[in-house]
Amino acid sequence: MNLWVPTTAVTIGGVALAKVGYDTYLRFVWPLPAILFALNCGFVALGAVWTWGRARRCR
Repeated sequence: MNLWVPTTAVTIGGVALAKVGYDTYLRFVWPLPAILFALNCGFVALGAVWTWGRARRCR
């Protein structure tokens, strides 16, 4: 959850100490959760198709 909503004191404190705006931080970090979300969706879809195909062959 902290990858998507980084509201922990350490993250916000580090951003504040570096004098970086939260909007700048989000623009820098947003590709990582987007890539992880896409990969997760792809792996779930691949697993569903693979399992469905194996279940059909077993009939």
